Amino acid sequence: MKYPYKKLVLPTELKTQINGRLDAGLLVKISIGGHMWKGAALAFNAMNKKAVADGIKLRNIGDYRSYDGQLRMFKERYALVDEGRNPQITRTFNDKTWYLKKGMSPSAAPDPTGKKGSNHGWGLAIDLVVTDKKVADWLCVNAPAFGFFLQGSDPKSPEFELWHWQYCIADAVPEALKA
Repeated sequence: MKYPYKKLVLPTELKTQINGRLDAGLLVKISIGGHMWKGAALAFNAMNKKAVADGIKLRNIGDYRSYDGQLRMFKERYALVDEGRNPQITRTFNDKTWYLKKGMSPSAAPDPTGKKGSNHGWGLAIDLVVTDKKVADWLCVNAPAFGFFLQGSDPKSPEFELWHWQYCIADAVPEALKA
């Protein structure tokens, strides 16, 4: 299977915002529950409509995340002591190295400056339930036309997350919405 990847480009409207502290008017409800940046939400809702028409049910397990939500999740998943996870995934936060706990999925370290951080904090990422091949295949084939891509294309990387889809095309109109 080919995993679609594209480097995320921040939409112009978000460049003056703070990651995890977006103005409420920039967030829009998405059709399967949760919120995303308005451009991403429009594209996601159109993608979900196609998924339903194709017999695919998309389920949300992680959308826009506030700074406090990202901090809470980070501290649940990472520790200052290496528990021997192999391969180990580390993050730097507050000038310290944090180690991913066994059994946990990676997440971005919170960025107190608001300049970086999780793409969930920009309202551009959504985590979906992708437990069966049918959903994974459908997303890999269809999501790019709606502007959604994976954050990496190498399934052997410990950072690879088949459930994490992000809106990567900044201010461009997704191909699927041009018709």
